[in-house]
Amino acid sequence: MTATHHLIVGRPGSGKTRTLQQLIAAEKLAANGAVTVWGIQGTASGSLAGADRTVGADQAAELLTEALAVVAERTARRREYEPTTAEPRIKLVIDDAEPVLRDTKAAELLHRLVVTGRTAAVETIVAASDMTAATWPADLRRHYTAGQVTICDPRPRTEA
Repeated sequence: MTATHHLIVGRPGSGKTRTLQQLIAAEKLAANGAVTVWGIQGTASGSLAGADRTVGADQAAELLTEALAVVAERTARRREYEPTTAEPRIKLVIDDAEPVLRDTKAAELLHRLVVTGRTAAVETIVAASDMTAATWPADLRRHYTAGQVTICDPRPRTEA
């Protein structure tokens, strides 16, 4: 089963963290124990309810390195990894991603994870307010904008 990567964008206060929490809950319910959620909280505000482990932006590089080690170990065993309850799919969730993306080492590790993680059942969900080129490395941005994107907008919709 091939994993996917997901981008959630919106202004501050638009519901990105709540959307992340809903995606985490839905994934855990659907996976029946075959998923674990690792979280990186880019800023001190908010929380990643439902995450099995969470680190701050200052520890992002370490968690991403650990995820890449899992990818290497799984792909060494088989070409296409199928998650189990003993070795579940890993959803690496980054809320308020801007501090992580500005860290050159963490951004490079995230790019490597996005490129190599799919066949090892390691997928990412990134929530960000800033989609500018100044924040996002171009190669990394292309992977997310070409994939699954959710736009959070707190304004009510009106009929035209």
